[in-house]
Amino acid sequence: MSRAFHKEEFVVPIHHIGVVATSLSATAALLAPGAPAAAAPAVPSPGSTLMLAVFPAGQSSGPLRLATLECDPDGGSHAAAGSACAELHTVGGDLAALADKGGICTREYRPVTAIAAGTWQGDPVAYRATFPNHCVLLNATGEVFDF
Repeated sequence: MSRAFHKEEFVVPIHHIGVVATSLSATAALLAPGAPAAAAPAVPSPGSTLMLAVFPAGQSSGPLRLATLECDPDGGSHAAAGSACAELHTVGGDLAALADKGGICTREYRPVTAIAAGTWQGDPVAYRATFPNHCVLLNATGEVFDF
């Protein structure tokens, strides 16, 4: 049986938008370049810092999960930063290019939205995708959104 999808189903609840926007704004402020120092030493190669969020799509309530992922060196609040960074390195930081592992998931429809914002080796990153359920999200994105 097929199910028709309506645009309204993919609207982010307003309280989720506020939390995500605040978190992303804080990340952007941390990533913004400051005023150059008078005699600054050589600038190291740019690192990679991503603010990650996963939340139920189309619901007014539900758990919102947030994590920071830092690569080169690996860290942040992400539980598996090393393996998540390794996966991102294989695709040059392009989250949409992550290989779908094709694992088996239930056909349960509980959509989740994944968002990433920040920088990858100095380049801006903005990613947003909605998946039919959490299992499909993990199969599609590997360790990156598994926090």
